[in-house]
Amino acid sequence: CGAYGRGNAGDDAILEAIVTELRQIDPDLPIWVLSRNPDDTRLTYRVNSIYTFAFPRFLWRMRKTHLYINGGGSLMQDVTSHRSLWFYLFTISWAKRLGNQVMMYGCGIGPVLREQHRKLAASVLNASVDVITLREPDSLKELQSMGVTKPEILLTADPALTLPAASEDEIDSVLLRAGIPTHGKYLCFALRNWKGFEDKAPLFAQAAKYAYETYSLTPVFAAVEKHLDPVAGRLAAAGLDIPHYFLDDAGSAGTIIGALSRMQAVVSMRLHALIFAAGQGIPLAGVVYDPKVSAFLRYIGQENFLDLDALTADALKAMIDCMVSSPISPEAQAAAVQKLRQIEQVNVDTARRLLEK
Repeated sequence: CGAYGRGNAGDDAILEAIVTELRQIDPDLPIWVLSRNPDDTRLTYRVNSIYTFAFPRFLWRMRKTHLYINGGGSLMQDVTSHRSLWFYLFTISWAKRLGNQVMMYGCGIGPVLREQHRKLAASVLNASVDVITLREPDSLKELQSMGVTKPEILLTADPALTLPAASEDEIDSVLLRAGIPTHGKYLCFALRNWKGFEDKAPLFAQAAKYAYETYSLTPVFAAVEKHLDPVAGRLAAAGLDIPHYFLDDAGSAGTIIGALSRMQAVVSMRLHALIFAAGQGIPLAGVVYDPKVSAFLRYIGQENFLDLDALTADALKAMIDCMVSSPISPEAQAAAVQKLRQIEQVNVDTARRLLEK
């Protein structure tokens, strides 16, 4: 169970990675996924799927399963919606009541802001979860602060780090469909429309023009969430008088990873654009709208990020200078990501251990 079937490439990449890893344990393992679009999820990932809010069918299925996986992603948070937090806590609680081992898989925690929500979450996780594997250390601190002590807690990494890029031909096809020459020099912006973004949007246009005039990098505004992110890209590109492109739907995780591999640098608010680009050794800069963005960057030894609230044109230009002129060496970034991929194997080992119970 996660934020699946909603058109967010980051969340669906997590699903793809988890399903792939579960099939390493047993290629014939029957897998059921809660999804907002069960038909599409069923066809894309070759799994059984139930509509996310089909509660009677979910509870019936939980009587017949052995392991319930919550995650990945940041599901334990109340910033986007308190109802989603209640929903995920409901599924965890009932999965345990109906006899399942319960695992939170390579997930992020927080922010959970309201005190009553922190107490509720801690109570349910302590009572109903067997193992929590976390994708970065900040989430471990948040669990400790909330008072979650009963489950086994392990520090791992985001499952999406394990996904490979698509073939060169598939990448070419995605770029050409968007009208983007396949082997140009590009600076990618992966943005989302968040509180305060409209006021900051012109700064990205100024930074894009600076990168084009200074480093001959053509801006590409890429969408990770294909229904929402194109709006942010167009707000940021408004008034640009230099060549620029929009990649509104790059397809699957593999083709998005491949498209990002063709960029010379990536400026991103979207966590999974940073994860995908990091996996390809592309220089990164983060614009932090949520603590999970800075948490990941720090986890790979990257400090080139700034909060959205504090963003200025000069700060953006400085981050671009840092990426282009004095980036972390590709070898160092690749080594950091490879280390996380090795740590991520703990997610699979833990799921195998719980299934064997």
